[in-house]
Amino acid sequence: MNGAIIGYGTIATGHAIGYRQTEGIDVTTVVDPTPARAEAAQRAGLRAYATYAEMIDYEAPDFIDICTPPNSHADYIELGLRDGLHVLCEKPVLMPHEGRYDRLLDQIAASDKVFYPCHNYKFAPILTEMERVVRSPGFGDVLSARFRTLRQGHAVGVPEWNPHWRRDPVIAGGGILRDHGPHSVYLATHLTGRTPLAVSCLTGAMRHDGHTGTEDTAKLIIRCDDDVQIELDVTWSAGYRNSYYSIIGSGGWVTVENDDVQYSLNGQPHRAALRSNFDDPRHPDWFAAMFADFLTTTRHPEQAAPLLAESLTTSLVIDGAYASAADDGRWVELTPARDLLMGVAR
Repeated sequence: MNGAIIGYGTIATGHAIGYRQTEGIDVTTVVDPTPARAEAAQRAGLRAYATYAEMIDYEAPDFIDICTPPNSHADYIELGLRDGLHVLCEKPVLMPHEGRYDRLLDQIAASDKVFYPCHNYKFAPILTEMERVVRSPGFGDVLSARFRTLRQGHAVGVPEWNPHWRRDPVIAGGGILRDHGPHSVYLATHLTGRTPLAVSCLTGAMRHDGHTGTEDTAKLIIRCDDDVQIELDVTWSAGYRNSYYSIIGSGGWVTVENDDVQYSLNGQPHRAALRSNFDDPRHPDWFAAMFADFLTTTRHPEQAAPLLAESLTTSLVIDGAYASAADDGRWVELTPARDLLMGVAR
């Protein structure tokens, strides 16, 4: 299976490496309007086009992989589905527009191709180890979870094109809550298996770095079914980098902090060190595992429906969090994704 990457920035270079490591799938083509990025793609052995229209005139990809900033995701998703292609998309996968998500969901429902979210943190080896512990019989029912992501600033993009686009609300659709928030939300719902019912959120700009149009810090509390509570903290204003994940069960617990894993099952404590690669934005090994899963999903398209629900749930939580933050952290009830996807399941 062969594809085209749309947008050749830092994340896309990681995707390209991941494809080279994955049997049965590859990319040979890039779409990027910035001449310097097109040249970078060509140096990497990829054919480059300035526009999607030009690319589709000369190439016949099986899929597109959207690695552009958020404000263009919907347009490229529509183009890919229109042309009968499988579509992968970087986070935030679904962005609210006029009519909210209805138009895009209808297009996904009408397509016989796979729409796949690039939720790459699910494929980090250290977090798959966390998942193994949580799924173990001795862990019991999930009771609560807390994730904390500390960064010393926003990720800076390529110098050839608006390196600080993550702090531009028009391009990014928000600040850290829209940028890194999705990782925390989809990972929390994936690992706990819980359905978000309501969210309370506070945001702020604490770094005082001149980027005042978006928030750099957010704290979310998510109420889920069975009275499970998930707490998420994300910030670009920290003095050091730290990635922390903790889940407590009725029979055990597990924490991941950077490269350290600790857990207890059946009353027995365990500790291990695993290289997390949390600090490498390209995550090539994560992407290789994710692309193998995408390839499997194209062969078993019924597996795409839960992924669409996961993408929509993530976006609905982020939307609710922004609504809550705008009203001093009030609780915002969330519409379950399944209610919006009644007509989408294939």
